[in-house]
Amino acid sequence: MSSPTPASPSRPGRPKGKGANTGEDTTSNRQHLLNAARDCFVSQPYRQVSVRQIACCAGVDAGLIRYYFSSKAGLLEAMLRETVEPALQGFREAAQIRNDDDIDTLIGLYYHSVIAPNPALPRLVMRLLSDPDDSEPFRIMQSILGDVIALSRHWVQSALAESGRLQQGVDPELARLSFFSLTIFPLIAPPIVMEQFGFSPTPERLQKLAVHNSQLLHHGLLKTAGADTPSASATTATTATTATTVKAPRL
Repeated sequence: MSSPTPASPSRPGRPKGKGANTGEDTTSNRQHLLNAARDCFVSQPYRQVSVRQIACCAGVDAGLIRYYFSSKAGLLEAMLRETVEPALQGFREAAQIRNDDDIDTLIGLYYHSVIAPNPALPRLVMRLLSDPDDSEPFRIMQSILGDVIALSRHWVQSALAESGRLQQGVDPELARLSFFSLTIFPLIAPPIVMEQFGFSPTPERLQKLAVHNSQLLHHGLLKTAGADTPSASATTATTATTATTVKAPRL
């Protein structure tokens, strides 16, 4: 006699209680949990944040965390991945389209869609990466960081190096490091350091920083029109002309 076929694992049933009515907007409940998780994980270490605390901040039943994300760790990963997704999608598209405005577009996406709504995100990332290597937060952040690194490497290699857009002598890996260094600092700096430089992550200041960083990367890493011409004077003239034509990233 054959043994019965084991039942396939099913998604946990929708919990009853506050915020769990079938007539209520499920997308809204899920987004409330993501927003609450971001606020809680930014203000407290991961280990000190409880599922009930997140649910209370979101104004929904705690069972919805298991329903949507399986666990607190699943909620953390979903929050982080969905927060940085605009930047990841930007890298994917930039590697395929290969247009001259890709640096402006990527920086604009990063500051406008990722940092402006979540100015404390870079410091949260650094805190998670400071956790023990075998901890859930570290493994989650390591996985997401691996995706960012892989996509950025593909963009630099295909859209900048192989297409001949990098200046002669520029190392593609160091170019990628420069890109991340400019976009991450000063946002990971302690508040006292940001105060000393008179910087606060307001939309206006982020816009100014985006334009500044875009210009640095354009003129520090990329060839200008006519840069392959042997005439030094022609190259100088071209550089002077194009220096005023770098497009401001759209925020």
